[in-house]
Amino acid sequence: NWRNVFNTLSACKMQLSTEFWVLIQMAVFIPLALIRQIRYFAPVALVANLLIIVSLGYLLGFDMWSISTAGPAPFVNYNPARFPLLVGTAVYSFEGVTLVIPILDSLKEKRDFGRVLTLAIMLCLGLFLAVGSLSYLTFGEKVEAVVLLNLPNQSAWTMLVQMLYSVAILFSMPLQLFPAVKIMEAMMFTRSGREHKSIKWQKNIFRTAMALLIALIAVFGADQLDNVVSLVGSFCLVPLSFIYPASMHLKLMADTRWMRVKDSVLIIIGVVAMVYVTFISVATWGTSDPPLDVCLSGP
Repeated sequence: NWRNVFNTLSACKMQLSTEFWVLIQMAVFIPLALIRQIRYFAPVALVANLLIIVSLGYLLGFDMWSISTAGPAPFVNYNPARFPLLVGTAVYSFEGVTLVIPILDSLKEKRDFGRVLTLAIMLCLGLFLAVGSLSYLTFGEKVEAVVLLNLPNQSAWTMLVQMLYSVAILFSMPLQLFPAVKIMEAMMFTRSGREHKSIKWQKNIFRTAMALLIALIAVFGADQLDNVVSLVGSFCLVPLSFIYPASMHLKLMADTRWMRVKDSVLIIIGVVAMVYVTFISVATWGTSDPPLDVCLSGP
């Protein structure tokens, strides 16, 4: 999105590489990744959520206007070659599940958390269905992995929305990294950085290295975003969302035969989905078209 906006404003007179746009964001990403307390992310997360709401509102409005005026674009009801990627992408929507316990622990009033969590999940489900369905009806088979790239390039509103959404993702990424970093730090460091400055700096270096590793992965998978999302969803989030919870429930809570059957079925489905979708994501790597380039596509 940053590259798309820059190329549009500069009329493609100075094209910068994907590596540049990924690494330049590290100037914001790394300082935010050094934050130790999840409650300090609240202002940044609020801004990010507001920007995402504005961006999605504009996208949904454009989709409905386009469908009402030009009708739905030609589309395929079922694509067997790419359908497994949908499974991994759908499971990727569980990416925020790792934040549930840290957020719960940071709250003073925990009584209403279950109701709020349920409402948030239902709202996200509705947004995923609406954005995915309407955008596919609007752009058909030409829909991009980042659907904002399909919007009219020369529109000032489009460029503004792309910038807002890019800022939102930039602000939200350190929050997604927070649980993983905390878990790995607990395994690697036995002493607190509050009492030992050297430990604190070692943790800072470790967090910086993790941010740079993510940047390296982003550069490697920039042209195959749909496969990257599906691969992360199948290999990482299927176990996290289905296999591990069912395994723990089977071990600790399942005291009836029906509970054991349900847990076992979830584990089997999770293992099969993880192996199959991971294989398809790797096997189809490089078969997707590269992201839309405004300098090649024209206005």
